Amino acid sequence: MRSSIFLSHNSADKAFVRRLAKDLENQGVRFWLDEAEIKVGESLIEKIRTGIDGVEYVAVVLSPDSVASTWVQREVDVAMNQEISGRHV
Repeated sequence: MRSSIFLSHNSADKAFVRRLAKDLENQGVRFWLDEAEIKVGESLIEKIRTGIDGVEYVAVVLSPDSVASTWVQREVDVAMNQEISGRHV
């Protein structure tokens, strides 16, 4: 089974995250990246929760922008809530 990872990041870090995703893909790691998974008009919260539910790991790309990001914090909160309820993420 291939490892899978949710890439939590701020849009200001998108260029780095795209390179990271490509590197992960080249190593056989399945990744969840917002721009590939969320279509216009879909619920961001629902898609993010589903994305985190479907992976083994959550990686947070740390930068000044991501640390200040409300969305990154929400993604981390979802992962932490899963961890607290007994699911290892």
